[in-house]
Amino acid sequence: MLLIVPIVAGMFVQVPYYLISPGEARGVAELIKVKGDGVSVYPPKGKILFTTVSLAGQVSLFQALSGWLNKDVQVVPEKEITGGAPKGEVRQLNIQAMVDSKLTATKVALERLGYRVTVSGDGALVTMVSPGDPADGALQVGDVIKSVDGEPVTLHDQVVSKVRQHKPGDMITIGFRRGGADQTVSLKAVGGTDGVARIGVQLQTNDLKYDFPVDVSIETGLVGGPSAGLAFTLALIDDLTQGELTGGRNVAVTGTIDASGKVGPVGGVAQKTVTARKAGAIAFLVPPDEEKDAKRFAGKMQIIPVTTLAEALTALHRLGGSEVALPGSPPAPRS
Repeated sequence: MLLIVPIVAGMFVQVPYYLISPGEARGVAELIKVKGDGVSVYPPKGKILFTTVSLAGQVSLFQALSGWLNKDVQVVPEKEITGGAPKGEVRQLNIQAMVDSKLTATKVALERLGYRVTVSGDGALVTMVSPGDPADGALQVGDVIKSVDGEPVTLHDQVVSKVRQHKPGDMITIGFRRGGADQTVSLKAVGGTDGVARIGVQLQTNDLKYDFPVDVSIETGLVGGPSAGLAFTLALIDDLTQGELTGGRNVAVTGTIDASGKVGPVGGVAQKTVTARKAGAIAFLVPPDEEKDAKRFAGKMQIIPVTTLAEALTALHRLGGSEVALPGSPPAPRS
């Protein structure tokens, strides 16, 4: 009995942790459909792969212990994943983050190819609050930021830009909407690893809308989150231009993309690196903050840090890809 009781407890007692495990790598081009007058599509032979992780919550004590013993699995506290929000709400936010990511990627890719795109939104939706950062306890998942220092914002990029105009230690006034009521809070900015001011939230544009000159759809099924933004952008450029952006080989890509073409950090890079390596990718494009973690699991696969779409295009060209849409020579506007 003394042995049976702890064994049964370990099998059924749940602990507040999530397991992040390697997922799958999928070619993005096969997920993209483009329609529009005068638009030609050039299916590439090589693949731009977007990588996923497998996320398991409500795990047993034995499952958590097994994860800690597996170097390819990361065990993280539940609050780091949910931000304290209900799991159903977090799932919906991740689904919406994927939708917004595809829209932003389409916008950035089409503009790189010379199209004109208009954008609108209704503030910046808080999708995660980092424990211990200035926003912790002041903002919560689901809040919609409507102003920074009294200036209205409609897109999440505007919030990021305005916060970064401050210095660590500055007080920043955030106006936000929660449950239909408008509120204001003052937060003391801290410095990130790059020394730039931040308040410790992840954001996406609320009610994001784009007016596209062509019809683009990207079918991703039940995958959530914004981390495939850069992969979507590159794959769409590859589809809409002649030549091979990857030189006919398979290259894995991870990283968010914002409306200006800047690449942002993502989670689970170690597990995504394992996935990319097993999928046979020759290289893995990652945000700079996650280069170190990726290299630990890369084996012989090349890890290339990129901070912008321009750097990603240049990196692919150096790997043997075509010169399509390289920085400095964008095509003439098409609409």
